[in-house]
Amino acid sequence: MNIVRKELSFLIKHNIPPVPNNYEKWFYIFCSLVEENKDLSDLEIIGLYKEIYEEDYQIVDINGSKEKEAEKVSGKLRDIADKIDITLKELIQNIDNYQANIDSHASSLAEKTSEMQISDISATVHLILDELKELKSQNEFLKNQIKKYHSEIHQLRQELSHAKTEASMDFLTGLVNRRRFERALEDAIKDFEKRNYPFSLIYVDVDNFKDINDNYGHSVGDIVLKEIATIFKFYLRANTIIGRIGGEEFAILLPGVEIEDAVKIAERLRNIIQNREIRIGPDRDEILRVTASFGVTQVKKGDTVNSILHRADTAMYRAKKTGKNKVEVEL
Repeated sequence: MNIVRKELSFLIKHNIPPVPNNYEKWFYIFCSLVEENKDLSDLEIIGLYKEIYEEDYQIVDINGSKEKEAEKVSGKLRDIADKIDITLKELIQNIDNYQANIDSHASSLAEKTSEMQISDISATVHLILDELKELKSQNEFLKNQIKKYHSEIHQLRQELSHAKTEASMDFLTGLVNRRRFERALEDAIKDFEKRNYPFSLIYVDVDNFKDINDNYGHSVGDIVLKEIATIFKFYLRANTIIGRIGGEEFAILLPGVEIEDAVKIAERLRNIIQNREIRIGPDRDEILRVTASFGVTQVKKGDTVNSILHRADTAMYRAKKTGKNKVEVEL
């Protein structure tokens, strides 16, 4: 029961729809944690999920419209749950009343059998049969109502799952958007305060991106952004949180990684990007090369989401001002 409680608490905290497919996967995750006696942070649990299933546990648009849609569906689910609760209470009360009447008739029949005439016994049996018919009718009504509610809940769960996914994903790149990334960053800071579990943050900005859009068009600019997102997803570990937080700006949260290793990771990504051949044009026969500037920092005591983002952003702009296509650190 503790596993179920922990799982449901986790799903609710992270806005993960408790549809059967999600519930089954996360139940396996939490069972494995109990079996191996592991005490992991939320980010580590998310990373474990991505390692096992090779997918994001869930993918909040910037203006929040999709979150409102998800909240609306959640409200419908709560309304249905309330209706089911009221219906069940009424039916249980009715069934209890019918059962009490049947018991009363049966007791009366047992106590007075020797004194009663056949006509009296027959009348009592008819009363019992009438109560049984009502009981059967109520059971049938209950079954039909539950079927109806089940169908509505199934449809709403699908809507909720779709809305939740849309609500936290950047559609162009498939990465999480700024709002969802900042939530992950907030969770990482809390984990650092609680367990002193370190993490680093990398801020990335594509160099000369305005020129790319001006010279080649926004469609090519989109290709560049998708290509860089693909590089991040392919070369970074499963527990890494990657977000597109602005037009050509990305942020990478590295759980458990200290600054020295974070700089090495940033240098590796920078090198991969500058050597990547991005094919553009109608026939994909033209090659475009791009570079990016990186700012790296590590969490420290007293950090907030804004303070650590500001440091990483400061380092990134210093890289821009001192030549671009380089990695700078701000501690």
